[in-house]
Amino acid sequence: MTEKFTADAPLEIAMGGRALLTPLTGIGQYASHLAREFVLRGHRLRLFYGTHWSSTIAGAQAEVSGAPIYGSSLRTSVASAVKRFARAYLPSTYRFLPHVEQYRFDSGLRRQRKPQIYHDPNFIPFRFQGPTVITVHDVSWVRHPDCHPPRRLAYLRAKFPKALRGTDRIIVVSEFVRDELLACFSVDENKIDVVHNGVAPHFRPHSSDDTARVLTRHGLAHGRYFAAVGTLEPRKNLHTALAAHLRLPQAERRAMPLALIGGEGWLNDSLRGALSASLADGTVRKLGYVSDDDISALTAGARAIVYPSLYEGFGLPVLEAMASGVPALCSTAPALREVAGPAGLFCEPADVDGFTEAMRALIDDDALCARLAAAGVERARQFSWSRTATETLAVYRKVVN
Repeated sequence: MTEKFTADAPLEIAMGGRALLTPLTGIGQYASHLAREFVLRGHRLRLFYGTHWSSTIAGAQAEVSGAPIYGSSLRTSVASAVKRFARAYLPSTYRFLPHVEQYRFDSGLRRQRKPQIYHDPNFIPFRFQGPTVITVHDVSWVRHPDCHPPRRLAYLRAKFPKALRGTDRIIVVSEFVRDELLACFSVDENKIDVVHNGVAPHFRPHSSDDTARVLTRHGLAHGRYFAAVGTLEPRKNLHTALAAHLRLPQAERRAMPLALIGGEGWLNDSLRGALSASLADGTVRKLGYVSDDDISALTAGARAIVYPSLYEGFGLPVLEAMASGVPALCSTAPALREVAGPAGLFCEPADVDGFTEAMRALIDDDALCARLAAAGVERARQFSWSRTATETLAVYRKVVN
């Protein structure tokens, strides 16, 4: 029998942890910050990593009240390696992995106190005999299927509609995603809750002294580069950012290079071709995936971030730039307008000339940059991971007896 939940009682929470097994991008950051907030508030959290359950949050080392909660155990590290190996080298075996994971999910639950709530932060939950919550971050595979690998498309098309039907509550990260769910799927709107993402405290304005160590290591100077942050994949529309930057005079491009910050994604053959000349002459820098410490300095040190995404459910790098006092030059994707509000500078995703003119304005107009920076800091104060956790716990209260 599960305990009756009151506002002050610690909850027994089960959470999917598979997004924490790879370098943390948007969904991984979401899961990591939410898990940390729950532990800080005294809730009892167990994470399922596909092969095993653990109370340790995979990621960078940290402590709560003297007890480590972050850091990969040996089992978690092995789980991550096995998953990457199966995906890359055993595709025929990989399709059976969900069945193996469901078995491990069930067998692990039998050996522990039954959770009061199970929340999967990454779209598709395991079968669970109890209250279930999922988070939906976007439906980009419906609107832009050409931007996704075929295996992912097949998986989501097969599993996602059933997940929507079977879950008790659906958390979405923006009003835009709520509208998209209702437009694309048959789903009860009354079980959808909008809970915005947050922003970590280390995304804040930095002085040039604060960023010097990190920027020097990457060959950049404070306020003297544009940053494009995110996994290198088609939906991020980096072709527009590259083409817009290339239309600046060469002297400006050398003085204000474009830094691509993010891990390698998928379907990027054309992007590699477009990058080759600019990488060779140094006007574009490809930094790859960077640590949390580096990304906060690299974000805060930029003249502006450039985010021409075709489609977003939220746009976490835009919020992180605003919190850092850095102008955000964004596409007109509806979720980015929702997040940035009056603090953003917007162009249509395909408007290369518009992005070029906006870049030139950001280079030349210090007053514009200062106005956008101040508006961004003010706007970002509305978002925090603490608020995300509070509102997520309120969702749990709707289904936990």
